Amino acid sequence: ALCESAFMTGLERNADIVHMATYAPLLAHVDAWQWRPDLIWFDNLRCVRTPNYYVQKLYAHHTGTNVLPLTMDKKTVTGQDGLYASAVIDTEKKEIIVKLANVAKENRNVRIKIEGLNRRTKLNPEVNTIVMQGSLDAENTFDTPDAIVPVSSSVGLKENALQLDAASQSFNVFVISYAD
Repeated sequence: ALCESAFMTGLERNADIVHMATYAPLLAHVDAWQWRPDLIWFDNLRCVRTPNYYVQKLYAHHTGTNVLPLTMDKKTVTGQDGLYASAVIDTEKKEIIVKLANVAKENRNVRIKIEGLNRRTKLNPEVNTIVMQGSLDAENTFDTPDAIVPVSSSVGLKENALQLDAASQSFNVFVISYAD
């Protein structure tokens, strides 16, 4: 799921070229499956969503309407220091959405500065954050269906910048709402 989140930042950054991507296979019965990974496992009575399912869901629910440039040291964030990132704006919901995968084994101090706004645009100082993190060996099972799930919280935005530590081996989504 962590690798998928990093890979999908590239899909999102290249939305002008990549018009569609799909995940397969989606469903797997615990007693009759051919390969892994799958998004949802089920038996005759229960189902469990994998961390991969949650990554796909986060991207699907935070698509945006336009891709925004996001750089670190004037370069697209494509693996430098173990970070992969993309940004979009949703002009209908009035949200700026940043997705950040930290595949490194260490936390990374990150500063995200929002620039190029219209003077009338006011950013909400409360930023909704969604983080997925867990051991690379952990998996959601029927006995532990919530071992790795997205956790929501909020952080403060100061002077149009978000300063934070991106947890090691985590996928982060930051939703910054704004008003015109």
